[in-house]
Amino acid sequence: MKKHTLALSILAAVTSMPSLAEDKEIWLGGFAEYYYADKDKFQAMPKDRIDWGWGLELGERFTPSWGGRFEYARIDLEAYPGQESIDGHRYGLDAMFFPFQGNSYVFAGLKHESLDTGYNLGNLGVGMHWPVADKWKVITEVAAYHDFGENHKDYSGKLGLLYQFGGNSAPATEAPKAAPVIDSDNDGVIDANDQCPNTKQGVRVDSTGCAIVLDSDNDGVNDNEDRCPNTPTTDKTDAQGCTLFKDMQDSIKLAVQFDNNSSEVLDPNSTDLRRFADFMKKYPEQNVQIEGHSSAPGNAVYNLKLSEKRAKAIKQVLIDTYGIDESRISAVGYGETRLLNDANTAKAHSENRRIEAKLMIEKRVKVTR
Repeated sequence: MKKHTLALSILAAVTSMPSLAEDKEIWLGGFAEYYYADKDKFQAMPKDRIDWGWGLELGERFTPSWGGRFEYARIDLEAYPGQESIDGHRYGLDAMFFPFQGNSYVFAGLKHESLDTGYNLGNLGVGMHWPVADKWKVITEVAAYHDFGENHKDYSGKLGLLYQFGGNSAPATEAPKAAPVIDSDNDGVIDANDQCPNTKQGVRVDSTGCAIVLDSDNDGVNDNEDRCPNTPTTDKTDAQGCTLFKDMQDSIKLAVQFDNNSSEVLDPNSTDLRRFADFMKKYPEQNVQIEGHSSAPGNAVYNLKLSEKRAKAIKQVLIDTYGIDESRISAVGYGETRLLNDANTAKAHSENRRIEAKLMIEKRVKVTR
């Protein structure tokens, strides 16, 4: 009797705990049981035994397909016909399988039965939980028991009522399958929302699936048509987004006067010589020819040599004073053959005593906005 009271107390304590998880299906049930014991089980009662017992069960459904329970049953066997009786109890654990993830199940377990002596049983059965109200279900079961020690066979039928704590009292139903998501042009916008189907691969689109018109370098040509991305903002571009160029000339002239019958450079640091040297440094791939000249008076052969000395003197200044490479400079004398002024005056003779040099560069430059 003390064992019965202890079992009932444990069940009551467990079911009263407020910490039962609401998302789990845990139940407590009570039942009445018809129990038919093997007639060879008791020597003192060599007749059919019929038990109209009762019991309690505490169970939990771990997944939609699997659950388990603890069962306790009070057994009152009576011989039929006759008046003999034996009282006892049965308790143990069952594993429960819900093959359709609904309310029907099969179960198997191990039990200990105490009547005139102790019996260790294995059991197998089928059952159904019938929903009758929110959280309430009717229990129906049939089971067979096998006594491992004496090879006896017992049978039972159960009718009861359970209350479910937490979980969903209705059987799980399969969630509706989502409609397939299709994005035919792979632009990241599904066809159902795509207002611009068949967008070209790689084109950036907005939330409607239409191309985003971008001009990242602000040259007036959209990125998807721009053959020259990242053009400087100062450049003017063509229809393909590429920088426009134009041909230009850059030139400089040098003229240096000399004293009569002299090849001495009077001012090697003159502004004109410095500007000319800077121009040559700006265009290091360009070479120059220094042309020397003389006035008309005097011997023509002498004047030719003097004009060449004047050209070479300027060449040496460019080399020594301004660091221009010698290989870039040539010097030639023309004597009196190329007079600037053919008058026979002191002014004309002064103008003709000179060197001349000229550089002209053809170059392509960017067209700016």
